[in-house]
Amino acid sequence: MNLHKKSLHKHVIVTVLFFSFVIGFTWLSNVFAVIPPDRTFGITDTYSVYGHAGITNANAGTRVWGNVGDNNVGHAGFTATQVPDGIIDVSTANGTAIENDASSVYDSLMSATQGVPSDLDLAGTHTVANGNPVTPGVYNVGATTLNGAVELSGAGIYIFRSSASLTIATSGGAMTLSNGATPCNVFWAVPASMTIGTGSHIEGTIIAKTGLISLATGASLVGRAISLISQVTLDNNQITQPTCTPVPATLHVIKTVITDNGGTATSSDFTLNVTGTNVSTSSFAGSAAGVDVTLDAGTYEVTEPAVPAGYSQTGSGDCSGTIVAGETKTCTITNDDIAPQLIVNKIVVNDSGGAKVISEFPLFIDGGSVTSGVVSTTSIGSHTVSETSDFHYMSVIGGDCATDGTITLALGDVKTCTITNDDIAASGSLYHYTPVPPLIDVVKVPSPLALPKGPGTVKYTYTLHNIGTVPVNNVTMVGDTCSPITLISGDTNVDAILDVNETWVYTCSTILTKTHTNIITATGWANGISASDIANATVIVGIPVVPPLIHVTKIPSPLVLSTGGGMVTYTNKVTNPGMVALSNVYLTVMINVVR
Repeated sequence: MNLHKKSLHKHVIVTVLFFSFVIGFTWLSNVFAVIPPDRTFGITDTYSVYGHAGITNANAGTRVWGNVGDNNVGHAGFTATQVPDGIIDVSTANGTAIENDASSVYDSLMSATQGVPSDLDLAGTHTVANGNPVTPGVYNVGATTLNGAVELSGAGIYIFRSSASLTIATSGGAMTLSNGATPCNVFWAVPASMTIGTGSHIEGTIIAKTGLISLATGASLVGRAISLISQVTLDNNQITQPTCTPVPATLHVIKTVITDNGGTATSSDFTLNVTGTNVSTSSFAGSAAGVDVTLDAGTYEVTEPAVPAGYSQTGSGDCSGTIVAGETKTCTITNDDIAPQLIVNKIVVNDSGGAKVISEFPLFIDGGSVTSGVVSTTSIGSHTVSETSDFHYMSVIGGDCATDGTITLALGDVKTCTITNDDIAASGSLYHYTPVPPLIDVVKVPSPLALPKGPGTVKYTYTLHNIGTVPVNNVTMVGDTCSPITLISGDTNVDAILDVNETWVYTCSTILTKTHTNIITATGWANGISASDIANATVIVGIPVVPPLIHVTKIPSPLVLSTGGGMVTYTNKVTNPGMVALSNVYLTVMINVVR
């Protein structure tokens, strides 16, 4: 006889829903089956025989492969010879733990359903030969006697539960397994006692709640005998723990690519990685039909190591977590080409008697009206930024635009074109002064930065600093998707002026269903001059990837030059307000000059 001492693993058929019991097992509810797939019975897992009120062995020929235990009551007739590869354990602490674990399993077996569980007459003959085998399911067997041949046929879980005591007939009761059936997946829930008659054979884990489990002379069991309150009695028996091979889990990984904004990538242009235990394929090209990856039960993660520029990535929510043996989960990672976005930012300088404000300068992209500081979603290719000119103001276009207002946009671009209008002194006027301009800095941090399980609420925190030398008034915060943006702190003297020593904090919350980049534009005024700052942040949905955050604060010194110009030193401070380290950091500097 082979000596087996293995963990008890369970198979899973296609799962429908999940629920948990307090002992920490994950239980799967299908059309039948409420058994912990590839889970252990806790400490009970290594015990082949356990009796709360003791164990009695009447014959030295008995052999138990696995541990034997009782709750410090007694185990008459047992020596190390009868337990060749296990121990005889009388620990009260272990006994209590075994009973707690097995009791929870018993309760789960008794509550398992298959719609309406089938009634099964064990007194009949159930074999493949007579066309009447027992197939996987939950069966009520009543208080009956198994006195014929019973064949379990087919992979799956078998639960037999009686209403009282259960008897396997002397020399007549026999159980065989075929076509994928395994003792690892056979369970007997008996509220009273169970008797296995002389010479009979049974398979599976037996849990008797109140009565004893009795194996008569020569009876054999491939499984476990656990009596929660009473005894287990033996007489020249062979009890063997089954060898259970864990059933692999399957991840079905689908790559979806959306190209409705001019993108040309296909599913195979994206590489996907899977991490876990014994992963069959850890890296592969994406497929719209999906790729099946097998792995052992446990934690797993599906990632996309490199996303081509101009594409967002959103996961289905089953792209990370825990998977159980035999379970199939589907992870869909969608890459959507991102339409380019363009911001036209208006700066007004009134240092020669002018009084116009930003809203008095109509702004346009390709002839279409836009609002200063507000994101405009455009298309890839060439575009032109313009304004309705005012002959009292000199106009200079800069930022990401050429001086003639043209710009070429690619997928995923977020560009800012700045139009600065400086008032022109009237002919012969002696009126002129050199005002100190405002300088503001906005930092945006979303929480969380990633929603790996799918759609959820994100809270954006915007921190606005006055990094200049003059107070700033008429402050506005304009976001592209989240509203309302609420000031929650910072205006210490409640004068609606962002003083030099003040930091204002705003918040805004929204629900994201897919990966999104949010953009905020802060604008303020001082001494007739406007100043703006723009920040953006990306939140990834459905994939366990935390995106980077980066922020640059630029301060010129001096802020004011006398007539004729002079040297200015710009200090650029790069900070990381996010949660992951940054690499390959570089700066591209653009300077607009207004004369």
